[in-house]
Amino acid sequence: MKFNLALSLHAANDEKRDRIMPINEHNNLNALKEALQHFHQKTKTHVTFEFIVFKDFNDSLQDAYELAQFAKCVPCKINLIEYNPIEGGEFLNTSVKKLEAFSQYLETKGFVVNIRRSRGKDIDAACGQLANKNVL
Repeated sequence: MKFNLALSLHAANDEKRDRIMPINEHNNLNALKEALQHFHQKTKTHVTFEFIVFKDFNDSLQDAYELAQFAKCVPCKINLIEYNPIEGGEFLNTSVKKLEAFSQYLETKGFVVNIRRSRGKDIDAACGQLANKNVL
């Protein structure tokens, strides 16, 4: 059976990934890399990395470098996803300028990169958002 694998990565260093994805504490990036390499070896299928870009958290060129270093472990493409902040949430969306620079850096390293523009902001239903609104 053939299928595609899209992996929610969102940070390419363990410290940041631990903060936003608690599963990383038990399945760190080294373990994930080994699993991805095994998957590719068995299936010959490219992996898609999903990466929500948060303002001042994972949107620097250092973060892009770390992502490139990690992503080169298997043939892949990278989807950069605009974050849609919610009221009371910890994170904000990065600027268009930083998102473009992040994408361009990855492209210079030979990666296929797609920027997923946000939809559904008005109802807190965009990517990464499953929020309840208190209606009075």
